Amino acid sequence: MALIRPRPAPDTELHHAVLQLRNDVEDLGGAIADLPDRFDTLNSSLTDVRNALHLVERRSEEAELTAQDLAALVKRLNARVEWLERNIRLQSDVPEAELDALDRRELELAQVAEEGHLAKAGLLQAANRSSLEAAVSAHAAAVRQHSHHREAAIGASEVLADTHRDDPRHSAAVEEFELAVSGLDETRKRLRGLAAPALEAAELLAADEENQVAVADVIAEGERAWAALQVRLRARVADAVGGGALLPSWFTSVLGPMPAAQDTRAWMDVATSLLAYRATYAVTDPVIALGLPPVDGENPRRRAWYHQLRRQFDDLDRAALS
Repeated sequence: MALIRPRPAPDTELHHAVLQLRNDVEDLGGAIADLPDRFDTLNSSLTDVRNALHLVERRSEEAELTAQDLAALVKRLNARVEWLERNIRLQSDVPEAELDALDRRELELAQVAEEGHLAKAGLLQAANRSSLEAAVSAHAAAVRQHSHHREAAIGASEVLADTHRDDPRHSAAVEEFELAVSGLDETRKRLRGLAAPALEAAELLAADEENQVAVADVIAEGERAWAALQVRLRARVADAVGGGALLPSWFTSVLGPMPAAQDTRAWMDVATSLLAYRATYAVTDPVIALGLPPVDGENPRRRAWYHQLRRQFDDLDRAALS
């Protein structure tokens, strides 16, 4: 009699995996079929971006051309104003403001203010003082750490002397002593590197404190003189502009005939500083506002003031064009 073998049961997990794979293949086919539409959408978006970029570039070029045209117009207007001003100055009945005609008191105030500024410039600046004080503080901190480690070593030594080797306090004191000795070695090395800079810094700080006391009156008088000079020169400029007088060529060449309506205060500040510069350094050039530029090795304050005014002239020009 033949044996009937039972039919094996299908592998359920394998069947499920095959179905899942078939579904994935169908989904992938659908995604591939959608790719042309997606590419068309992407190309359309890229076209829009390119058009927008072309529009921005075109507007940028137009703005650049407009700015160039405006700059050229300003140059033509400046040339016309200068031509009109030269012709006006030829008329003998047109008054001209004598901004350089300072009285004796104003010249004295300028010199006292300059002495105060130079005295203050000879002192340590805040950044320099900060770095020197940091060097002194670093050395002081290392000294405190060295003292702390020394006290710890002494305390551990006393415990070691009073306890037996088997005493737990003895073992703890050994560890504490070793740490203290290591700290002493480390801080001793740091002190050797910090000692010389700290000593030099302390000497410079002490000398600066003496200088501060020595020039305190000069600086205080200079500050009062500078404030008084600013008030007088500002009033002089305001009277000249408000009275409609023709301003000197050296003045109008850098500041124009009058302040801009939207930034009058800044214009007045620069104009006042310009007059103070000319008064301080006896600049009498009838054309060049600041006279000849300072040479290397000359008064550092004058060179700094000169370049500051040049930057301020440029800032006012840019503000007038904006």
